[in-house]
Amino acid sequence: MDEDDDFEIEHVEPYSCVFCSEPIEDENAAVTLTATWMPHWRAAKFSPLAQDFWCHSACLQKNWHGSWPWEPHVLFGVDTGDDRDYAESLALTVARPEDRADIEDMLGLAYEEGLHRSYGSDLVEEVLPFLTVLDPALLTCGTFYVMADMDGQIAACGGFTREAPGSGEVIEGVAHIRHFATHPDFAGFGVGSRLFQHCLKEAKAAGLREFVCYSGLNAEGFYRTLGFKRENLIEIHMAEGVILPGILLRRLI
Repeated sequence: MDEDDDFEIEHVEPYSCVFCSEPIEDENAAVTLTATWMPHWRAAKFSPLAQDFWCHSACLQKNWHGSWPWEPHVLFGVDTGDDRDYAESLALTVARPEDRADIEDMLGLAYEEGLHRSYGSDLVEEVLPFLTVLDPALLTCGTFYVMADMDGQIAACGGFTREAPGSGEVIEGVAHIRHFATHPDFAGFGVGSRLFQHCLKEAKAAGLREFVCYSGLNAEGFYRTLGFKRENLIEIHMAEGVILPGILLRRLI
């Protein structure tokens, strides 16, 4: 190179994680950091876009979105419309036994937030351990469902059984609503309604005539929007001396 040649030495700042400042040398490093921080984003209850996409700082800086399995508008979207599109892309599948831990984790988040709107903190702490334990039979009945995003995060669950919760009683033509819940990050996007419409279709196909629902006070508004009507106030006995005031609702199928 001649001394007279004009050239510039460009100083390039190394890329680093916006959370822990670890250097990001390549795409594999970005993937590793993403997996490391994912549980923390979820524990903080960030929005779905923030927890799963925005925090790929390397992707944002290096424009790597073409090599990731997400559409650019999902990776870079920031408004409510993109959140709604994301919620509508959730996959609905029959729950399996191996989903149990993830479902129960989601139930803990959903029920804790919802119950505090209608009950005192002491009662919520008392009943939460019972509400978040799934009956194993739900995971093999074929009519209990989950909705999950592309990386497997459970966004909602719910379904129905012919057997009544607790007693196991079966009444001809009657189905019982079971464990409907939506992760707080996905609330307000119609996820629960979409799940119920699927249950309604399946129940009709099975020749069932009526849905019965034993619900907490906090969820009455949700069920009313689905066409349920309150029959009366009830007491839901969770365990010896542990009682949750609730409501009995019904809806024709």
